[in-house]
Amino acid sequence: MKEIAVEPGGVRVLHKTLDILETIKATESGFRLADLSRKVELPKATVYRILTTLEGRGYLDRAPDGSYRMAKKLFDLQRTEPLEQILNRVAQPLMERLAAASKETVNLGILDAGEVVVINTVESPQAVRMSSKIGNRRLLHATALGKVLLAGKPDKEVARLIRMKGLAKLTEETLTTKAAVMAEIQKVRHQGWALDNQENEEEGRCIGAPVMGPDGLVAAALSISGPVFRMDMSRARSLVPELKAICEEISRGVRA
Repeated sequence: MKEIAVEPGGVRVLHKTLDILETIKATESGFRLADLSRKVELPKATVYRILTTLEGRGYLDRAPDGSYRMAKKLFDLQRTEPLEQILNRVAQPLMERLAAASKETVNLGILDAGEVVVINTVESPQAVRMSSKIGNRRLLHATALGKVLLAGKPDKEVARLIRMKGLAKLTEETLTTKAAVMAEIQKVRHQGWALDNQENEEEGRCIGAPVMGPDGLVAAALSISGPVFRMDMSRARSLVPELKAICEEISRGVRA
């Protein structure tokens, strides 16, 4: 039987691709195109084509600052437990602790097909509460979870994601223009947390913060939500440090 020959050019491209992956893997901060081109001693055009292919196949992520980092798909090749399961396993006891301390509903959500999907929830022990169920899907632009997930993406990707489902008006407070959403996302990036101020549901207020994956990028978002009569703006802001601390604990557990 005649063996299938591999073209020398294909081998060279494979070596270049592996050089790029190994270089990116060696740092948590990622590499920009120009820096990576110098590091691997390849032309920018060549590096760009390889990066674009790897990003398109889900093996690299591009951060808002333009740097490239290892993506969830590449880390999943190294583990037997999917990232979503790891998130749930690590987050569950910490979510229970946060719900008990805040006495409000705590949700964990990830990005899926242009929406937020809730993958874990711990409901408030109070009679009047914001309810949620695992599997619930919500719009990105109208939720604290969604804003956090959008904030972890480059602006071009944010624009693409909000086009997928549109900017439906759910309440009088919902942001319904691209300019308003983009300004809100910049604010979330700057302060490190997001607010849903009756934008998804009337009489409901929610704060959210990011959970980072092994690649150093936003893998999920965690939120605390409650009725506005109990969770006024002052109380919402007072819960932010505890929410962010829990998110950092989950992030460390996911990376472990």
